Amino acid sequence: MWKILFEFADRLFSIVPVKKWCDFLRKKVLFDYRCKLNALRHARPELNFRKMRLAKGGGSLVFIIGDNTFKVRKQVHESKEFTRFINEKRITDAIRPFCAIEIPKINFFTSDNFTFYETARIPGKMLVDIPTHKIKKHQKQISKQLAEFIYKKSFADPKEIEDLKTIPTTSGCSWVHGDMCSNIMVNPKTMVITGIIDWEWAGYKETNKEFRGLVRVRKKMQKIGLDKTTRTEYEKLVNK
Repeated sequence: MWKILFEFADRLFSIVPVKKWCDFLRKKVLFDYRCKLNALRHARPELNFRKMRLAKGGGSLVFIIGDNTFKVRKQVHESKEFTRFINEKRITDAIRPFCAIEIPKINFFTSDNFTFYETARIPGKMLVDIPTHKIKKHQKQISKQLAEFIYKKSFADPKEIEDLKTIPTTSGCSWVHGDMCSNIMVNPKTMVITGIIDWEWAGYKETNKEFRGLVRVRKKMQKIGLDKTTRTEYEKLVNK
């Protein structure tokens, strides 16, 4: 859907008679979609762009081609975003060995002054897109899997990312994803979690923020109470 909308708008803006207005609209409304797509074409000409899909996240455009995804920021502040990409890669690389749930392996590259990061697509469907009644039916199973994931991650302390801790080490802090609500992938048939994606806001924070992040931006998840059931399962693991 996003690809069709962006292509239509891009063609519509092309007939604007004043070039600077056209350029402004393409940058402001479409986030330089055409320039970023061309930059990706230059960097990866072997890809089948005819079957490309486009997604739009909170701060990024995501080009989905085959089994790979390529994310680029909507608004480009090159040095700042490059640092963010590096830190996300460092964190996910460091904590991956501690987690049973799959975490994307990130590769990044630059093309035409845009920084992209590439990950292999994790199979499944976003949990928030699953019907409410089905989530409730499998809620305990999902909560147990999330609780184990948070538990193992909370007690991981990889030394290679020690320098990324922005607050003093305390018993109430750990490495946190921070925005899991819309980034949990599940097998829609078995409802088993297949991966946790988009670690852009990961960092060393209060562990409680991980539970709040399970429902923070979705009223659907708040009503289901996924944060409460996951916290209950997590506390069972801690008390053992």
